[in-house]
Amino acid sequence: MVLVMASREFKKIAVCLEHRFYRVGDDVYTALSFPYPYWKDYLSFFDKVEVVARVKKVSKVEESFVRCSGEGVVFRDIPYYKGVKSFLINLPFLIVSVFNVVRDNDYFLLRSGNISNLAFVFIFLFGKRFIREYPGNIKDGIVGLMGAGLPYRLIASFSDWFARLQGRYSKANSFVSNYCRDLYGSERPGFVFSSFNSDEIKIKKKSYENSNGHSISLVSVGRLEREKGHYILLLALFELRTRGIDVNLTLIGDGSDRERLERYANENQLDVDFLGGITERNTLFQTVVSNDIFVIPSLTEGMPRALLEAMAMGLPCIGSDVGGIPEVLETESMAVPGDSYDLANKIVAMAGVNVRRENAERNRKFIFECYSNASLIKKRHDFWGMLYE
Repeated sequence: MVLVMASREFKKIAVCLEHRFYRVGDDVYTALSFPYPYWKDYLSFFDKVEVVARVKKVSKVEESFVRCSGEGVVFRDIPYYKGVKSFLINLPFLIVSVFNVVRDNDYFLLRSGNISNLAFVFIFLFGKRFIREYPGNIKDGIVGLMGAGLPYRLIASFSDWFARLQGRYSKANSFVSNYCRDLYGSERPGFVFSSFNSDEIKIKKKSYENSNGHSISLVSVGRLEREKGHYILLLALFELRTRGIDVNLTLIGDGSDRERLERYANENQLDVDFLGGITERNTLFQTVVSNDIFVIPSLTEGMPRALLEAMAMGLPCIGSDVGGIPEVLETESMAVPGDSYDLANKIVAMAGVNVRRENAERNRKFIFECYSNASLIKKRHDFWGMLYE
């Protein structure tokens, strides 16, 4: 008798992203998001990942950039564009490139953005299989980034509607929070999980005495864009100073709102350190954990990874009552979105050493119970496996 072993199906997925990357020779780099270790979870299920994104060829990258490509992870370069005008100029080339990607692949993961939207059109026409991820409130995100003018609101409304349409034709959808599921859920199977894995955090805050003597040291991590609410945080700092409360702030991140924020801080003599983006993870975590309180003052959010990381490091945290933040923070740790006075009050309430310690211990326990790799890997594999159902 001859036994014939059935061969396992080779699993390959094309992941469509709106992020911008940079190619030097055969290697692809990024300033921060989607480094090669990010794809390790995908490679625990798929044999090969093809990343479909804007890639710009350059002769060299900054030393702080990290490599994204590697064994099992290849990049399909889409024409590089930046901004609406550049997108429209390159649109014919983008259409051809995305058409070729869909023609050459069978299984797809779509996220929000122009490339995913173009891919969906051809995926639908060719009858191919895809799954869809929802990272946050698409409409609010676009308005917050581009502005509230009528053209931008129309673009935001269309993008939001188109995202909902995709969710009705996908094999399954995933959401970073229950808030996102409530916004974009459909009759298709839905999964709620984050790409964040608490097992990645190896550092823990050891002392809850004030880091800078008598002052309270705040830290916030995120893109410096209007929808992230950092201007509200600076207004709260100004309010605290009028009350005679000594506070300093470290802002980690960069973006189009940085100039306005720096100008306001300088004009009002606020104690704010603008560090820009920190791409080296250990340096980032050491900087965050050296402060007293983590603050995320966003006006719109899905499930902010920076907040989850700070909670896992054992920092007391304050956030806006928006998006998925209420799913991880307690009521007394949240401020009314856009209300600098309420945010200032929450900072004052968190100022005591014992209060900070209790909040931090609760945060760390919650994160390691809900976001450990063991609790998340099955959800991810079940979601990805829907492509083959």
